[in-house]
Amino acid sequence: MKPQFFRYSRTVAMTAIAAAALAACGGGSDDAPIEVPLATAGTINVAAMTDAPSCGLDEVNVSIARIRFHQDFQATAASSGWTELTFSPARKVNLLNAQSVLSGATINFGDLALPPGIYTQMRLVIETPVAANQNPNTIKLRGAAASAAPLILETPASLSSEGLKMPIDLKIESGQKANVVFDFDACTAVQPRGTAYLLRPSPRVVPSALNGITGYIDKAVLASDVVITAQQGGISHTTTVPNPTTGEFMLPRLAAGNYDVVVTAKGRTTTVVGQVPVTAGTTVAVSTVAAPIAPTTSVTSTISGNIGYAAGKQAPDTGTYVAASQSINANAATGIPVTVVTYRFQPVDQASGNYTLTDLPRSSLRYALYKPALPLTFANAATTPAAGRYRVEAVATGYSRVTTFGTNSTGVPIATATSDVNASAGNVTNANIIFY
Repeated sequence: MKPQFFRYSRTVAMTAIAAAALAACGGGSDDAPIEVPLATAGTINVAAMTDAPSCGLDEVNVSIARIRFHQDFQATAASSGWTELTFSPARKVNLLNAQSVLSGATINFGDLALPPGIYTQMRLVIETPVAANQNPNTIKLRGAAASAAPLILETPASLSSEGLKMPIDLKIESGQKANVVFDFDACTAVQPRGTAYLLRPSPRVVPSALNGITGYIDKAVLASDVVITAQQGGISHTTTVPNPTTGEFMLPRLAAGNYDVVVTAKGRTTTVVGQVPVTAGTTVAVSTVAAPIAPTTSVTSTISGNIGYAAGKQAPDTGTYVAASQSINANAATGIPVTVVTYRFQPVDQASGNYTLTDLPRSSLRYALYKPALPLTFANAATTPAAGRYRVEAVATGYSRVTTFGTNSTGVPIATATSDVNASAGNVTNANIIFY
C-alpha cells in the first residue's frame, strides 16, 4: 500500500515560508516577535499521526490554529519567548485514517524556523467557534451515511486561549532540521454527554522515526470489527485496525520497549502476543500472511452500569473513563510474566454517568510469548480474574482508580478493591462505581 501523505495548503505553505524568515511570538503575549537570523536558525518539521477508525467513530475533524514551541516548560500561554506556526484559516484535519495508520504516513503541517536551543514545551491551539467558522470541530459516528452532516464537537474556550500543553525534549541546532510527530488519541478525545459530544484531547509526542509492530489477521475474522492495540501494563499506546482485504496491520511509532499486542473482535476470544521488543527505526513482525493471527470464536457478554461521585465530589473537566481488564498469571516454566490486558477503555456519558462495555469474551484469553521464529503458537492463559470475569475500574484525573460497586442500605460500599464482575454466564447490569 502506498503511503498517503497529506499536503498543506498554499496558505499554510506561505505561512511556513514567512516563519522561516521571522518566527512569530505566541498569541496573547505582549513581547515583540523573535527574529531568527537565517544563518543561525534551525528548522523543525511538524506532523501528526492518525489513528484507525474505531471506538464507534469514522471521523474526528479538528481545526488547529497554531502550533507553538518554547524552551521553558514552565512558560504560560502569555509568556514571552514563543515561536509558532500559524494557520489562517485554521487547518482542519481528520484524525482518523486507516490507510495512513497502515502505512505509517502522517499529516504534514510544514516547517518552522527556530532559534537553536533545547525546546521542552509544545502547545496545540485549537480553533473554537468564530463568526467565520461556527463548527470548526466535528465527528461522524460509525456507520453514518456519507451524506449525513457531521456532528458538532463542543470545544472549551481554553483550547483556543491556552492550547494543549505537551512535554518535549527537542534539540534545535543551527542549520539543522529536526522532526516532531504528535498523536491526538482520537478515541479518548471524544466524550459523550447525552446527545452531545465534547472534545477533551490529551495529545502526546511520538517517535518521529517510523518503526513499530506489523502482522496479519486471518481473513475469516476481518468482518468481526477487529481492533489491535499495543499495550504496556494494560495502557494502550497505539490502536489500529487491519486492512479490510488483506488483514495486514501496523502499530506505528512506538517508543523503544516491550509491548503486548492485544487483538479483540466481536464474537472472538482476545488474543495476545506478549513482550514484543521494539527498537527505534525498526519494525517487528508477529505474524505472516501465510500464518496470520486467527482469534477463535467465543460467546460474549456486556457489562453496564453507572459511575457516580459521592457528596462533595465531582467529575473533572477531563471526563471519567471506565476500563475492563484481566491479568495474565506468571508462568516461570514458559517465561510468561504477569501481564495486564485491557479489553476496553472508554469515556462514560458525562451527563448520566452511564457506561456499557460490549463484546467481552466469556472464553479464556489466548496468549503467545513473542519469539523471532514465526509462526507463534497460542494457548489458553490463566488469568486473574478467571475467564469471563473482569476487573472493572473507573478512572478520573485527580482520583485513584476505584472498583467500588454500589452501596448497602446505609450507604456503605459493598465491594472492595479486589472485586470483579462475573460475566461468564451472561450480561451484567448495575455494575455501579462510586468515587469517594
